[in-house]
Amino acid sequence: MPPEVTEYRLRVGRLQKKLQSLDLEAALITQMADLYYLSGTGQNCHFLVPAAGEPLLLAYKNADRARAESAWEQVYTIRSFKEIPEYIKAAGWTRLLRLGVQMDVVSWAMGRRYQQLFPGSQWYDISNAVRGLRMVKSAYELELVRDSAAKHRQVFRHISEFVRPGQSEMEIASEFERYARQLGNQGTLRYRGEEQGMRFGLVVAGVNSTQTSRYSTPLSGVGISPLYPSSASWHRWEAGEPLMIDYGSTYNEYIVDITRVYLDEAAPAILQKAQETAEEIAAAVAAAARPGAVTGELYELAVSIAVKRGFGEHFMGYGRQAPFVGHGVGLELNELPVLARGDKTVLDPGMVFALEPKFVFPNLGSVGTEDTYVVTPTGAESLTS
Repeated sequence: MPPEVTEYRLRVGRLQKKLQSLDLEAALITQMADLYYLSGTGQNCHFLVPAAGEPLLLAYKNADRARAESAWEQVYTIRSFKEIPEYIKAAGWTRLLRLGVQMDVVSWAMGRRYQQLFPGSQWYDISNAVRGLRMVKSAYELELVRDSAAKHRQVFRHISEFVRPGQSEMEIASEFERYARQLGNQGTLRYRGEEQGMRFGLVVAGVNSTQTSRYSTPLSGVGISPLYPSSASWHRWEAGEPLMIDYGSTYNEYIVDITRVYLDEAAPAILQKAQETAEEIAAAVAAAARPGAVTGELYELAVSIAVKRGFGEHFMGYGRQAPFVGHGVGLELNELPVLARGDKTVLDPGMVFALEPKFVFPNLGSVGTEDTYVVTPTGAESLTS
């Protein structure tokens, strides 16, 4: 049996144990990242996972691709939403009364249609249960993460040799993305809750790097359209300005995240000091990110260093600060765990997260650093340094 098929069977088995512990009879999975994680395909499908037994994959489009890509045998073509109960009944499940669904991503319209298809059934939110399964990466997944990290490091080495003052943010972004695509970059990334319209990287210089947007990030840049209000603009990077390049990039299916800041001797001294502080925070948090560490305590460690160095009000934004210093990465950019205020997740080996201490200074610019780490039995290993 190919390792990929074995992998999907293990994943579904873990979900089934979770459904049993929640006293649920089945789960309906439609969100693309979770669907792919459990079935092996990202086509337009409804994936019914019973608490015990073989799952059922019902594909709208493209059914032929879903059948070829999926790790499961029960794959059927449906042409109407109303056919779903018929296939479920034919598979032997005559009455499902307690069903799980991902309420964080399923639309109100979709939820209403499910309720109409299964009258009398009760629905329960399994969003965190599914995301929790994905939080710890298997050895198979970690191989893919490491491959992504190696390619992403190569792109940053290339762009460090390319950038020069006088280039526009757009010019730098274009070269970064051109080179990344040659290495197999997917050209996009998945962000849970923002299925469309998010740039997969930032190239921001000077004051542009202090701009925020709709996203729950410390900064976003200006962009070139109110509909896509982030990343590169036509602004030219000038000597003395900080240049921040922040890309979460997808090679194979897995995302890694890196931020690098370019400063010269003409940059304000406060930015130089803040950059040193960001690197100090990254080193301290990474050293403390061992199995058993609590994510909220790692965040407080980062804040304490920022305050001690006199940069507390600039940490992770200015005015409205982002309440985290790190986030999980994998199939999506914003996975669990989150190194955030009050979070009580305990780190385990196999968790992968991006650590990104940053500082924002109005009218000057932003600085910081970011690398992707995997938690090992002996501590956090940087994959992207």
